[in-house]
Amino acid sequence: MAVVIFRLVDTCYGLPASAVRECMPMPALVRPPGTPPPVLGFFRLGAERVVAIDLAVLLGLRGWNPPDDAAMLYRPLLLCGPAAGMKVAFMVDSVLDVRQMAGGVTALPADSMPEGGWLVGDVELAGGMTALLMDPDRLLMERERQRIEALALEAALRDALWERADD
Repeated sequence: MAVVIFRLVDTCYGLPASAVRECMPMPALVRPPGTPPPVLGFFRLGAERVVAIDLAVLLGLRGWNPPDDAAMLYRPLLLCGPAAGMKVAFMVDSVLDVRQMAGGVTALPADSMPEGGWLVGDVELAGGMTALLMDPDRLLMERERQRIEALALEAALRDALWERADD
């Protein structure tokens, strides 16, 4: 299995390459009022609305600060999905490589596993590199997905009002 390797804070993590549609630069974002801290905002990709999420903040690896456009400009997004009908782009600190797994996944001790089950375990990759493998389907909890969908709907309704005004 191929794994996309990226850095969050000081640690190498990985997502199955099959879950990552592309690595992309940070686009212009719209951040509606009431948006929760991990959500950086929304952007359009063709006709679709995509949510951008600071993965380190979502997972509790870094505290939340108001988005700094200059700092975000150099952080890539990993476009994933659709998960439960929604495309999500996770902002990471840097993308390092795509590598094949050289062995199986080694489970971490139960006391070091984070809540939510998003961390699968340690994986050895081709070239001697190791990373902590994430489960892409467990990065967002159901209530978080529902909140994001509600925010996206509100933003779409507001967009529709302005589009009618332009006619």
